[in-house]
Amino acid sequence: MSVYEMLPVSPDTGADFAIELEDDALSPLFQAGSRVLMKRSTDLLDGDVGLFYSKAGIVFRQFCQDSEGNIYLFSLNRDRRDEDLMIPASAEKPVCYGKVLLDQLLPLPAD
Repeated sequence: MSVYEMLPVSPDTGADFAIELEDDALSPLFQAGSRVLMKRSTDLLDGDVGLFYSKAGIVFRQFCQDSEGNIYLFSLNRDRRDEDLMIPASAEKPVCYGKVLLDQLLPLPAD
C-alpha cells in the first residue's frame, strides 16, 4: 500500500495540494517522480482520475459508475489492468481524497 504526502501548492494553480507519484500507476500520463495537482472533491465524473482509499489501500484510479451504482476504479497504466477494482453498489463506497486536475477528460479504457 502506498502512502502519499500532500504537498503545498501555489494558490494560482487552482489546486488544493500536490502529490509526488512513487510509481507508474498514472503512466503514460504521468511518470514516477512527477507531481500531480489535486483538488479536494468528491464530485467525480466518469473518466476523472482520483486518489481513493478502498480495500486495496490508497490508490490512484480512473473513476466510472454505472447506472446500477456499481463503481469501477481503473488503473490508467493498462499494464496494471489486473489491479482494476469493481465495487458493487451494495458494498461500502471508496473514500475519495480528491481528483487529479487534468486539461481534458480522459476516455475510459476499452479493455
